Amino acid sequence: MESTVASDHKRRPGGRTADVTERVREAVLELIVEGGYAACTFSNVAARAGIERSTLYRRFPDRWATIIDAFMARSALEVMPDTTGSFAGDLKSVLRKLADTLSGPLGPALMAAAGELRACPEADYPRAYFDQRVAQLKPMFDAAVERGELAADVERETLFSFAAGPIYFRMFIAGRPVEPGFIDTIVESVCWLYCARPRG
Repeated sequence: MESTVASDHKRRPGGRTADVTERVREAVLELIVEGGYAACTFSNVAARAGIERSTLYRRFPDRWATIIDAFMARSALEVMPDTTGSFAGDLKSVLRKLADTLSGPLGPALMAAAGELRACPEADYPRAYFDQRVAQLKPMFDAAVERGELAADVERETLFSFAAGPIYFRMFIAGRPVEPGFIDTIVESVCWLYCARPRG
């Protein structure tokens, strides 16, 4: 069966371990699109990935860990900034890619998974996911600080929440498409608040 979320990216080098990791991630993404969190049992993931369940038990404490890992790996491939030479350009590319990803089959699956996590307030996975997402964007922030566009002590989590939040709201609450002009407005607002402006 051809994956509904299959990526054209080539598998990374690294031998059997990397191959198994890639198969597990793809299995998780397929299953969560097809049946949500309930479908992502270790038994189902192992069967879809063609591995033993014991392999998953050795690598992950529970199925939420497999889901977070799969989403983070996909975002690292598909929602990373282009190198444009400016913070505004880099951020705009991130938001555009985020909107494109959320409008695909993984978007509703991601939001459904987030809803499931909210029902488990003792779990630290939502915080861990967002922390990892901000960490993935570290090169973008570091470059902006080095260019003098952002202060060295800028609160990166708050900035990214301010930038990405409207994308989620517009798509999943307001039910409207995210046009390029909407993203331009977000980036302009973020830069007005956070980016250094020449004096005078």
